[in-house]
Amino acid sequence: MASFVSLAVKAVVLVGVAGICAAAYPERPVRLIVPVGPGGAVDVVGRITGQKLSALLGQNVVIDNRGGANYIIGTEIAARSAPDGYTLLFTAGAHTINPAVYRKLPYDTLRDFAPISRIANSSGLVIVVHPSFPARSLQELIDMARASPGKINYCSGGFGNLTHIAGELFQVMANVKLTHVPYKSAGPAITDLLAGHIPLMFGPSPVVVPMVQAGRLRPLAFTGLKRSAQLPAVSTVDELGIKGYEATGWYGIYGPRGTPKAVVDQLSAAVRQMVQMPDTRERFAALNLEPVGSSPEEFARFLKEDLRKYAEIAKKAGIQPQ
Repeated sequence: MASFVSLAVKAVVLVGVAGICAAAYPERPVRLIVPVGPGGAVDVVGRITGQKLSALLGQNVVIDNRGGANYIIGTEIAARSAPDGYTLLFTAGAHTINPAVYRKLPYDTLRDFAPISRIANSSGLVIVVHPSFPARSLQELIDMARASPGKINYCSGGFGNLTHIAGELFQVMANVKLTHVPYKSAGPAITDLLAGHIPLMFGPSPVVVPMVQAGRLRPLAFTGLKRSAQLPAVSTVDELGIKGYEATGWYGIYGPRGTPKAVVDQLSAAVRQMVQMPDTRERFAALNLEPVGSSPEEFARFLKEDLRKYAEIAKKAGIQPQ
Protein backbone atom coordinates (compact mmCIF):
# COMPACT_ATOMS: atom_id res chain seq x y z
CA MET A 1 0.00 0.00 0.00
CA ALA A 2 2.83 2.37 0.91
CA SER A 3 4.50 1.55 -2.40
CA PHE A 4 1.29 2.31 -4.28
CA VAL A 5 0.90 5.63 -2.48
CA SER A 6 4.53 6.49 -3.19
CA LEU A 7 4.06 5.78 -6.90
CA ALA A 8 0.87 7.80 -6.96
CA VAL A 9 2.60 10.76 -5.33
CA LYS A 10 5.48 10.53 -7.79
CA ALA A 11 3.04 10.45 -10.70
CA VAL A 12 1.28 13.57 -9.44
CA VAL A 13 4.62 15.32 -8.99
CA LEU A 14 5.75 14.38 -12.51
CA VAL A 15 2.51 15.59 -14.03
CA GLY A 16 2.86 18.84 -12.10
CA VAL A 17 6.46 19.32 -13.22
CA ALA A 18 5.53 18.58 -16.82
CA GLY A 19 2.77 21.16 -16.61
CA ILE A 20 5.12 23.73 -15.15
CA CYS A 21 7.75 23.02 -17.84
CA ALA A 22 5.19 23.31 -20.61
CA ALA A 23 3.83 26.54 -19.16
CA ALA A 24 7.33 27.94 -18.77
CA TYR A 25 8.27 27.57 -22.44
CA PRO A 26 10.26 29.39 -23.62
CA GLU A 27 12.72 29.81 -20.75
CA ARG A 28 15.58 31.07 -22.92
CA PRO A 29 16.06 32.65 -26.38
CA VAL A 30 14.77 30.74 -29.40
CA ARG A 31 16.85 30.36 -32.54
CA LEU A 32 14.93 30.88 -35.79
CA ILE A 33 16.90 29.51 -38.73
CA VAL A 34 16.31 31.43 -41.95
CA PRO A 35 17.88 29.32 -44.72
CA VAL A 36 18.89 32.27 -46.93
CA GLY A 37 21.31 35.16 -46.72
CA PRO A 38 20.24 38.62 -45.54
CA GLY A 39 18.26 40.87 -47.85
CA GLY A 40 15.89 38.53 -49.67
CA ALA A 41 12.14 38.14 -49.18
CA VAL A 42 12.44 35.13 -46.87
CA ASP A 43 14.85 37.06 -44.67
CA VAL A 44 12.59 40.13 -44.60
CA VAL A 45 9.47 38.16 -43.63
CA GLY A 46 11.47 35.98 -41.25
CA ARG A 47 12.69 39.04 -39.37
CA ILE A 48 9.16 40.43 -39.05
CA THR A 49 8.08 37.06 -37.67
CA GLY A 50 11.01 36.91 -35.26
CA GLN A 51 10.29 40.39 -33.90
CA LYS A 52 6.62 39.63 -33.35
CA LEU A 53 7.21 36.23 -31.75
CA SER A 54 9.80 37.76 -29.41
CA ALA A 55 7.15 40.08 -28.03
CA LEU A 56 4.46 37.39 -27.85
CA LEU A 57 6.65 34.71 -26.26
CA GLY A 58 8.50 36.99 -23.87
CA GLN A 59 11.89 35.73 -25.07
CA ASN A 60 14.22 36.88 -27.82
CA VAL A 61 13.79 35.06 -31.12
CA VAL A 62 17.23 35.23 -32.70
CA ILE A 63 17.51 35.12 -36.50
CA ASP A 64 20.21 32.70 -37.71
CA ASN A 65 20.82 33.15 -41.46
CA ARG A 66 22.13 29.88 -42.92
CA GLY A 67 21.98 30.42 -46.67
CA GLY A 68 23.08 28.18 -49.50
CA ALA A 69 21.93 25.41 -51.84
CA ASN A 70 18.39 26.79 -52.20
CA TYR A 71 17.58 26.56 -48.48
CA ILE A 72 19.00 23.04 -48.12
CA ILE A 73 21.92 23.91 -45.83
CA GLY A 74 19.85 25.79 -43.26
CA THR A 75 17.00 23.31 -43.51
CA GLU A 76 19.30 20.38 -42.75
CA ILE A 77 20.68 22.19 -39.69
CA ALA A 78 17.12 22.64 -38.42
CA ALA A 79 16.21 19.01 -39.13
CA ARG A 80 19.17 17.78 -37.07
CA SER A 81 18.58 20.13 -34.13
CA ALA A 82 17.20 19.04 -30.77
CA PRO A 83 13.37 18.92 -30.91
CA ASP A 84 12.93 21.05 -27.81
CA GLY A 85 11.35 24.16 -29.31
CA TYR A 86 14.52 26.21 -29.10
CA THR A 87 15.48 25.78 -32.75
CA LEU A 88 12.84 26.55 -35.36
CA LEU A 89 12.89 26.86 -39.16
CA PHE A 90 11.37 29.73 -41.09
CA THR A 91 11.12 28.86 -44.76
CA ALA A 92 9.12 29.27 -47.94
CA GLY A 93 8.01 27.56 -51.13
CA ALA A 94 11.44 26.17 -52.03
CA HIS A 95 10.94 23.71 -49.17
CA THR A 96 8.33 21.86 -51.21
CA ILE A 97 9.94 22.56 -54.59
CA ASN A 98 13.32 21.02 -53.74
CA PRO A 99 12.15 17.38 -53.71
CA ALA A 100 11.07 17.85 -57.35
CA VAL A 101 14.37 19.35 -58.55
CA TYR A 102 17.05 17.67 -56.42
CA ARG A 103 17.67 13.94 -56.68
CA LYS A 104 18.71 13.56 -53.05
CA LEU A 105 18.11 15.75 -50.02
CA PRO A 106 19.79 15.26 -46.61
CA TYR A 107 16.37 15.19 -44.92
CA ASP A 108 12.80 14.15 -45.63
CA THR A 109 10.66 17.20 -46.37
CA LEU A 110 7.63 15.83 -44.50
CA ARG A 111 8.93 13.25 -42.04
CA ASP A 112 11.76 15.27 -40.47
CA PHE A 113 9.76 18.36 -39.49
CA ALA A 114 6.89 19.33 -37.23
CA PRO A 115 4.69 21.84 -39.12
CA ILE A 116 3.70 24.77 -36.92
CA SER A 117 1.94 27.30 -39.15
CA ARG A 118 1.74 28.68 -42.67
CA ILE A 119 2.23 32.34 -41.83
CA ALA A 120 1.43 34.10 -45.10
CA ASN A 121 0.90 33.65 -48.81
CA SER A 122 2.68 35.63 -51.48
CA SER A 123 0.09 36.42 -54.11
CA GLY A 124 2.72 36.43 -56.85
CA LEU A 125 6.11 37.50 -58.14
CA VAL A 126 6.81 40.59 -60.20
CA ILE A 127 8.57 40.17 -63.52
CA VAL A 128 10.98 43.10 -63.37
CA VAL A 129 13.80 44.43 -65.52
CA HIS A 130 16.53 46.99 -64.97
CA PRO A 131 15.45 50.41 -66.32
CA SER A 132 18.20 50.25 -68.97
CA PHE A 133 16.72 47.07 -70.49
CA PRO A 134 14.99 47.80 -73.84
CA ALA A 135 11.78 45.83 -73.24
CA ARG A 136 9.03 48.01 -71.83
CA SER A 137 6.31 45.37 -71.90
CA LEU A 138 5.99 41.62 -71.49
CA GLN A 139 5.29 41.22 -75.19
CA GLU A 140 8.47 43.11 -76.05
CA LEU A 141 10.41 40.77 -73.75
CA ILE A 142 8.87 37.77 -75.49
CA ASP A 143 9.66 39.21 -78.93
CA MET A 144 13.27 39.89 -77.94
CA ALA A 145 13.68 36.40 -76.49
CA ARG A 146 12.27 34.77 -79.61
CA ALA A 147 14.54 36.86 -81.84
CA SER A 148 17.64 35.90 -79.83
CA PRO A 149 17.03 32.56 -78.07
CA GLY A 150 19.12 32.12 -74.93
CA LYS A 151 20.68 35.59 -75.13
CA ILE A 152 18.64 37.17 -72.30
CA ASN A 153 19.76 36.22 -68.79
CA TYR A 154 17.45 36.10 -65.80
CA CYS A 155 18.60 35.74 -62.19
CA SER A 156 17.08 33.75 -59.37
CA GLY A 157 17.60 33.02 -55.69
CA GLY A 158 18.95 29.58 -56.56
CA PHE A 159 18.26 26.43 -58.56
CA GLY A 160 14.79 25.25 -57.56
CA ASN A 161 13.83 28.55 -55.94
CA LEU A 162 10.38 29.87 -56.88
CA THR A 163 12.16 32.71 -58.68
CA HIS A 164 13.74 30.00 -60.87
CA ILE A 165 10.68 27.76 -61.32
CA ALA A 166 8.58 30.76 -62.36
CA GLY A 167 11.10 31.56 -65.10
CA GLU A 168 11.24 27.99 -66.37
CA LEU A 169 7.46 27.71 -66.48
CA PHE A 170 7.27 31.04 -68.31
CA GLN A 171 9.69 29.81 -70.97
CA VAL A 172 7.57 26.72 -71.63
CA MET A 173 4.25 28.56 -71.72
CA ALA A 174 5.55 31.57 -73.71
CA ASN A 175 7.65 29.44 -76.07
CA VAL A 176 10.86 31.37 -75.44
CA LYS A 177 14.40 30.52 -74.36
CA LEU A 178 16.08 32.49 -71.58
CA THR A 179 19.33 31.70 -69.73
CA HIS A 180 19.03 31.05 -66.01
CA VAL A 181 21.68 32.52 -63.70
CA PRO A 182 21.22 31.12 -60.17
CA TYR A 183 22.55 32.99 -57.13
CA LYS A 184 23.16 31.75 -53.61
CA SER A 185 20.04 33.61 -52.46
CA ALA A 186 17.67 36.31 -53.67
CA GLY A 187 19.53 39.15 -51.93
CA PRO A 188 22.70 39.04 -54.07
CA ALA A 189 20.62 38.43 -57.21
CA ILE A 190 18.59 41.59 -56.58
CA THR A 191 21.77 43.55 -55.86
CA ASP A 192 23.14 42.62 -59.30
CA LEU A 193 19.78 43.34 -60.92
CA LEU A 194 19.71 46.83 -59.40
CA ALA A 195 23.28 47.42 -60.57
CA GLY A 196 22.36 46.45 -64.14
CA HIS A 197 24.69 43.44 -64.18
CA ILE A 198 21.75 41.21 -65.11
CA PRO A 199 18.59 42.48 -66.79
CA LEU A 200 15.67 40.33 -65.67
CA MET A 201 14.16 38.63 -62.62
CA PHE A 202 10.94 36.97 -61.57
CA GLY A 203 11.27 38.88 -58.34
CA PRO A 204 9.84 38.22 -54.86
CA SER A 205 7.19 40.82 -54.09
CA PRO A 206 8.32 41.74 -50.55
CA VAL A 207 11.64 42.97 -51.93
CA VAL A 208 10.95 44.20 -55.46
CA VAL A 209 7.59 45.98 -54.98
CA PRO A 210 9.18 48.87 -53.02
CA MET A 211 11.90 49.08 -55.68
CA VAL A 212 9.30 49.28 -58.44
CA GLN A 213 7.44 51.97 -56.52
CA ALA A 214 10.71 53.90 -56.16
CA GLY A 215 11.40 53.66 -59.91
CA ARG A 216 14.51 51.52 -59.47
CA LEU A 217 13.05 48.57 -61.40
CA ARG A 218 10.54 48.40 -64.25
CA PRO A 219 7.63 45.94 -63.89
CA LEU A 220 6.48 43.96 -66.91
CA ALA A 221 3.86 41.69 -65.35
CA PHE A 222 2.62 40.07 -62.15
CA THR A 223 2.62 36.28 -61.81
CA GLY A 224 -0.54 35.88 -59.71
CA LEU A 225 -3.94 35.32 -61.27
CA LYS A 226 -5.14 38.56 -59.64
CA ARG A 227 -3.34 41.88 -59.87
CA SER A 228 -1.22 43.02 -56.96
CA ALA A 229 -2.94 45.45 -54.63
CA GLN A 230 0.39 47.26 -54.33
CA LEU A 231 0.88 47.48 -58.12
CA PRO A 232 -2.67 47.69 -59.49
CA ALA A 233 -1.56 49.07 -62.86
CA VAL A 234 0.63 46.04 -63.57
CA SER A 235 -1.20 43.36 -65.57
CA THR A 236 -0.95 39.67 -64.78
CA VAL A 237 0.84 37.30 -67.13
CA ASP A 238 -2.51 35.56 -67.65
CA GLU A 239 -4.17 38.86 -68.67
CA LEU A 240 -1.37 39.50 -71.14
CA GLY A 241 -2.14 36.34 -73.08
CA ILE A 242 -0.29 33.45 -71.43
CA LYS A 243 -3.45 31.86 -70.14
CA GLY A 244 -3.26 29.87 -66.92
CA TYR A 245 0.23 31.05 -66.01
CA GLU A 246 0.59 31.42 -62.24
CA ALA A 247 3.51 31.47 -59.80
CA THR A 248 2.73 32.19 -56.17
CA GLY A 249 4.47 31.40 -52.88
CA TRP A 250 4.09 31.07 -49.12
CA TYR A 251 6.01 31.42 -45.84
CA GLY A 252 5.86 29.06 -42.89
CA ILE A 253 7.48 27.91 -39.67
CA TYR A 254 8.46 24.42 -38.45
CA GLY A 255 10.19 22.65 -35.62
CA PRO A 256 12.34 19.53 -35.95
CA ARG A 257 10.50 16.20 -35.89
CA GLY A 258 9.60 15.30 -32.32
CA THR A 259 9.01 18.85 -31.10
CA PRO A 260 6.48 18.48 -28.23
CA LYS A 261 2.89 19.01 -29.29
CA ALA A 262 2.35 21.51 -26.48
CA VAL A 263 5.20 23.64 -27.83
CA VAL A 264 3.95 23.33 -31.43
CA ASP A 265 0.46 24.37 -30.36
CA GLN A 266 1.78 27.31 -28.32
CA LEU A 267 3.86 28.57 -31.25
CA SER A 268 1.00 28.09 -33.70
CA ALA A 269 -1.31 30.07 -31.43
CA ALA A 270 1.30 32.84 -31.24
CA VAL A 271 1.50 32.96 -35.05
CA ARG A 272 -2.28 33.17 -35.33
CA GLN A 273 -2.23 36.05 -32.84
CA MET A 274 0.62 37.70 -34.75
CA VAL A 275 -1.11 37.68 -38.14
CA GLN A 276 -4.24 39.27 -36.66
CA MET A 277 -2.35 42.28 -35.32
CA PRO A 278 -3.18 45.43 -37.32
CA ASP A 279 0.47 46.47 -37.65
CA THR A 280 1.45 42.98 -38.90
CA ARG A 281 -1.34 43.03 -41.47
CA GLU A 282 -0.27 46.51 -42.56
CA ARG A 283 3.36 45.43 -42.98
CA PHE A 284 2.32 42.28 -44.83
CA ALA A 285 0.04 44.24 -47.15
CA ALA A 286 2.92 46.57 -48.00
CA LEU A 287 4.95 43.49 -48.93
CA ASN A 288 2.13 42.02 -51.06
CA LEU A 289 1.50 39.22 -48.55
CA GLU A 290 -1.78 37.70 -47.41
CA PRO A 291 -1.77 36.66 -43.70
CA VAL A 292 -2.80 33.04 -43.04
CA GLY A 293 -1.88 31.69 -39.58
CA SER A 294 -2.92 28.09 -40.22
CA SER A 295 -3.07 25.34 -37.61
CA PRO A 296 -0.35 22.65 -37.60
CA GLU A 297 -2.82 20.17 -39.09
CA GLU A 298 -3.87 22.55 -41.86
CA PHE A 299 -0.23 23.31 -42.64
CA ALA A 300 0.61 19.60 -42.85
CA ARG A 301 -2.19 19.02 -45.37
CA PHE A 302 -1.10 22.04 -47.40
CA LEU A 303 2.50 20.79 -47.58
CA LYS A 304 1.46 17.43 -49.03
CA GLU A 305 -0.59 19.16 -51.72
CA ASP A 306 2.22 21.62 -52.49
CA LEU A 307 4.70 18.76 -52.96
CA ARG A 308 2.37 17.20 -55.52
CA LYS A 309 1.82 20.55 -57.25
CA TYR A 310 5.52 21.28 -57.75
CA ALA A 311 6.32 17.77 -58.88
CA GLU A 312 3.84 18.37 -61.72
CA ILE A 313 5.19 21.87 -62.48
CA ALA A 314 8.81 20.66 -62.59
CA LYS A 315 7.79 17.92 -65.00
CA LYS A 316 5.84 20.36 -67.19
CA ALA A 317 8.76 22.79 -67.25
CA GLY A 318 11.18 20.02 -68.19
CA ILE A 319 13.49 20.67 -65.22
CA GLN A 320 16.08 17.93 -64.85
CA PRO A 321 16.77 17.15 -61.16
CA GLN A 322 20.31 17.85 -60.02
